[in-house]
Amino acid sequence: MYKIFVFSIFVFHLYAVLDALEGSVSLDPKMNRPEEKKFIPTKEWQVVDEGQAIPPGLHVRIDMQTGKKEAKLLEEENNRESPNSALISTEGSVDDTIEEVKPKLDHSEIKEALKKIKSDAKETSEGNAGKAFRTYDQIKEEMMELEQSIKTEYEIVKELVAKYLSTKEDLERQLILSDLEFYVHQYDNAQDFVKMGGFSDVVLPALNSTNKDLRSSAAFLLGSACQSNPKAQIAAVERGVLPHLIKLISIDPNPDVRNRALYAISSIIRHFPLAQKDFIKHGGMTAFADIFLTGSADSLKLQLKIVTLLGDIILEKDMAAQRLEDFTKGELSESANEAEKAMLAEKLRQYEAAGVEKVLVEQNFCRLLPRLLTSIGNVDDKQTRREDLSFIQGRPLREEHDVVEKVLQAMLILARSCRTDFQSVRSQIQTLGERYQELKNVEQAELSSRTSDAEKDSIDLYYSKIHDMCQQLWMQLQKDEL
Repeated sequence: MYKIFVFSIFVFHLYAVLDALEGSVSLDPKMNRPEEKKFIPTKEWQVVDEGQAIPPGLHVRIDMQTGKKEAKLLEEENNRESPNSALISTEGSVDDTIEEVKPKLDHSEIKEALKKIKSDAKETSEGNAGKAFRTYDQIKEEMMELEQSIKTEYEIVKELVAKYLSTKEDLERQLILSDLEFYVHQYDNAQDFVKMGGFSDVVLPALNSTNKDLRSSAAFLLGSACQSNPKAQIAAVERGVLPHLIKLISIDPNPDVRNRALYAISSIIRHFPLAQKDFIKHGGMTAFADIFLTGSADSLKLQLKIVTLLGDIILEKDMAAQRLEDFTKGELSESANEAEKAMLAEKLRQYEAAGVEKVLVEQNFCRLLPRLLTSIGNVDDKQTRREDLSFIQGRPLREEHDVVEKVLQAMLILARSCRTDFQSVRSQIQTLGERYQELKNVEQAELSSRTSDAEKDSIDLYYSKIHDMCQQLWMQLQKDEL
């Protein structure tokens, strides 16, 4: 508005000035220009003064030494020019002001033109203002439309749950379970899913479905919802999902269903001793032990996951005990308070009540674990050694190396409770140590050949770590025997 006001004042003032003038107004730019010396071209080069107009059709050059402009008449036979000049051919007028006819406008015509400008400016301003202005009701309506087009994740999860309950098609339900699994990775979405009855109305019925894809998707959804989410873990235990998962890993014929059921169990019982106790109560450890009695390739993958899970659970308890001991010795920082100490003491009590390590011994895991090493420990042929040594950069070369690593980690944790049973495989552990010593030597040689720290850090010393675990376990068993 301010700009329009200033513009209107300017137009009014100019209109008043023009109204007072008499005669006509000439717009010729040559008015009041002092009379210039006329340039008369000849066949010889002449200097053109600064601002001096020249007629069209001349040869024009710039003397590169003096920097002055020179001109002469065109001569076709005269083609030789000074090497210190630049030739410019002029077609038409060099100075546009020469013989230029400028229109003369009457002051009445200028007044009419100014009136038109003023009128156009006013119409444009009013038109833009009209377009920019919106009433409160219009703005409110647009905001409501915007809100309706944007859905929160809570609303999406709620719609998916309702859609799952209303449909009867297994394929469509499977797709809905996959969509829900995507959203429940987010902490709050998982808790909202629980509050909507997701575990009771969606997951549990799907776990008991006759369709293997629904069982698999439901177990995967449950595991993702409970992973590192204490409230979802508590809800899963309270809804009684563990017995259903134990049943799936025990008798379900589909390997994918069994693997995802184990994933769900792992997500529920990790860092949750009360869930571990409930798992043992419903025969979970017995189901795990039975899996070790089968020798199929699918069972081997499941066995390794079970070994990793059990080792991590025992390690959880040890870490809680160590932290509580640090509290007692006063080695923790001042930020650690008495409330945390009390919480650790209670958690350690719950771990003791669950008694996972004791049940492992009772279920003969001390004898079942070394079985995984027996066949590998006896494989010591030259062909195998050559393959390992020649393809060391492609580690892990075969699945057996992953088996050795995971089993040794679990045996080191359980050695205090299984030392007697582990003595029977001490020779296999020694054989494995010798085999990985050769691979370690290759890695160390490769490490020594690298010069920069970045190149050395690129070598992960995978086989060296396995060799060190073999040595550590062998020395511990040797010590126990003495």
